[in-house]
Amino acid sequence: MIHVTDELELYALGALAPIDSARVAAHLSECPACREQARAIDEVVQELPETLPDRDAPGVLRERILATAKADLFADSAPRRGTAWVARLLRPALALAAAMWIAVGAAAVVNENLALSNQLKVVAAERASYESIVEGIRQGGRWWYMAGKDEGTGSGGTLIAPRVEGRPPFVVFHDLKPLPQTQMYTIWLVSADNTWVRGANFRPDSKDVQAVDISAAIAGFDRCAVTIEDSAWGRRAGPVVMESKIVPPAP
Repeated sequence: MIHVTDELELYALGALAPIDSARVAAHLSECPACREQARAIDEVVQELPETLPDRDAPGVLRERILATAKADLFADSAPRRGTAWVARLLRPALALAAAMWIAVGAAAVVNENLALSNQLKVVAAERASYESIVEGIRQGGRWWYMAGKDEGTGSGGTLIAPRVEGRPPFVVFHDLKPLPQTQMYTIWLVSADNTWVRGANFRPDSKDVQAVDISAAIAGFDRCAVTIEDSAWGRRAGPVVMESKIVPPAP
């Protein structure tokens, strides 16, 4: 059975030709895996703003926008994992098409070329960031999940040690709480003798998903923790808001 995962974003946006849309719908009726992926994408589509002014784009411009969106979406055919936070990485691809329509609506009133160009630059930058995360995940490796606690309740992160040589370990965070300007999150690697080594300082970027590289290898450490700190240097002083054991690979 040939899956239709590469066409699901366009299917959800109603951008497929009728014959292709019918083919995808027929496949979804028989394939639970693609149907679950389609359900996740539909949830993202429902989150797109529904309060925008209803403006019609010229027919030629509409076709050009859909053609551009289709080319961009098919350019990335890497497989996607089915975890809840990875599914959110689909949002930039769908937001790209939505942003085009937002820009087109504004273009009906003001300089359409400038508005469309600026909007696409913003979305393209965000999409590049998410694609980098997807690529790191696609390469495989070892994973450990960190659930938020206390001040970090509701947040979480997944520590990933990539299989690819030369790529540093990184943490993919979700739902990070905002911090005052004077504070930051710090990732620590903790050894068995309770030595804390600072791996990265960062501030939340207000996105649902944020990836942060760790500057040290995780070999030899048995825990990873995240704290809230007032300083980018020195010993740990702030509260632990996430923590996970680092289980070594089986011999």
